[in-house]
Amino acid sequence: MDTPGNSTTTPHGDAEDRPSGAILGYLACPQDAASGFLGALLITDARARPLHFAYVSPIRPTAMQRLLYGATLIEHVKIDVIAKTLMQGAAVVPTVLFVDAPDLVAVRRVVGLPTAFLVKNTEAQSGSSNISTLKYDTGANSEDQEIIGQVLAELEPWIDLVEPFTRLREAMKEALKAPPKA
Repeated sequence: MDTPGNSTTTPHGDAEDRPSGAILGYLACPQDAASGFLGALLITDARARPLHFAYVSPIRPTAMQRLLYGATLIEHVKIDVIAKTLMQGAAVVPTVLFVDAPDLVAVRRVVGLPTAFLVKNTEAQSGSSNISTLKYDTGANSEDQEIIGQVLAELEPWIDLVEPFTRLREAMKEALKAPPKA
């Protein structure tokens, strides 16, 4: 499944009508019930079909690490440990990276990719004047706004850009309940 198919059409039309070859990255770093840090990365093609998936086993900082890192612990574990590790092992480099939490936008400093917190726009209701059904935030990285906006404008008519986060979380749950390999 790592190789994309050779299909030239989609239910929406010809390949020429579809967006270009943007590669999308999706990153999530939730905490589990035992205060362990989890993380997963899903990289897809422009049709949201998976090209790469990776996850990390729960990371549980020690009491000493909690003391030494203090208020910087969460960012350190999520950004400098989990996200950096997942991106270094990626088989494909995404064009953009979408994250599911505002604090993860800081991953931009270690991955060097246009990064945005992406969610459904709850203000975009039927009959409203909003053009997009999505909201994104690039944090302090205003230089990313143009490329993120272009990718969203290009792909939003074709795919649900937030839905891969659901698959990512479900795949992470499935992977973590599998017994460890000997």
